[in-house]
Amino acid sequence: MTLAVPGAADRAALADVVGRVVRLDAAAVVRLRDRGGRVVLWAGTPFDVLVTAAAPGSVMPADVTVPGSDLLAALGVVDAPEVDPGTAVDDRWRGDLPGEGPWRAVGAIPAGEVDAVVGRTGPAALDETAWEAGGVRVPARCLVAVAGMGWPEQAGALPVALADDGSWLRLEAGPASVHAAIVRRRRPRLALLT
Repeated sequence: MTLAVPGAADRAALADVVGRVVRLDAAAVVRLRDRGGRVVLWAGTPFDVLVTAAAPGSVMPADVTVPGSDLLAALGVVDAPEVDPGTAVDDRWRGDLPGEGPWRAVGAIPAGEVDAVVGRTGPAALDETAWEAGGVRVPARCLVAVAGMGWPEQAGALPVALADDGSWLRLEAGPASVHAAIVRRRRPRLALLT
């Protein structure tokens, strides 16, 4: 198994994202997907939202899930253009992923509003609408996840960009160099009865 990310700055930015995911959940797994010249990573969070980031590179096999701690060590400790991302744990990935887009820009949430929502949101209120723009309702859990990743502070209190693709919403708040974001399905999927 090989993860290739030629740029040192890209490797550092991906390591930062994975490190933040692992701090939230030491047992987190990260799904890596090759997208023709880009490697895209996905990780779940305790807030029931996904974190994603992408950078120029490749991964072989083209779709693999690895422990977040293994990937963090490969990116942060080894720090080479090609690394072994860790042991495949594909059976530990749960849930689906959004499509490739296109994403429609909807608006921006002021960083101060993220802090305000986090300050007033308790566990029972995570699914309440915390922000709405362009017909897209953002549950409080998404803004709590943005804060949990430490992104408003990291971005220098820049607004959090909100986008959607019709089925998923995307909050672009992490390092712009790797297109880091929080994503969540806008509506729950219907369970199939058998």
